[in-house]
Amino acid sequence: MKSRSARILPLFLCAGLVIALGGEKKGGTRYEYVQVDRFNVAEDVVDFPADYQIGIMEDLIKALQRTKNLTGVLREGETLPEGKQVLHLTGTVTKFKKGSQAARYLVGFGAGATVVVAQVRFYDATTKQLLLERKADGKVWIGVMGGKSAGATNGLAKEIVKVVKANFL
Repeated sequence: MKSRSARILPLFLCAGLVIALGGEKKGGTRYEYVQVDRFNVAEDVVDFPADYQIGIMEDLIKALQRTKNLTGVLREGETLPEGKQVLHLTGTVTKFKKGSQAARYLVGFGAGATVVVAQVRFYDATTKQLLLERKADGKVWIGVMGGKSAGATNGLAKEIVKVVKANFL
């Protein structure tokens, strides 16, 4: 029969390992600035509206500007601050479903949902090293009078900001 301390010791060791690994994840480079590029659209996504492409960038910039622990947000082509850590964010829209505001309003339960899916890439702006690549999506499936379809770009921006907060700030 094992003693009580022999049963508890492995639990403490596992807890210490989890804390150590968690600390290692948080110990990476912290970025002060984010530079946002206009997202590309995959060739097979033919019906993606041009104003949505601009909407992704604008919604992403607004959401990042509201983020604590971030000194600034730069647009594509703006001069990078010297000696500062800059995260370069770019992406490609890989799926778009137009949806229907009328269907959302009249039917509900997810009918008529607008969906925007993008493959997002995070680079170190100085070294050009790819740090993370992740799929993100934005959806509108409910809202006042069915919600506006363009709100899907805002949902996409919110999801991307969560990734930035969790990994780079």
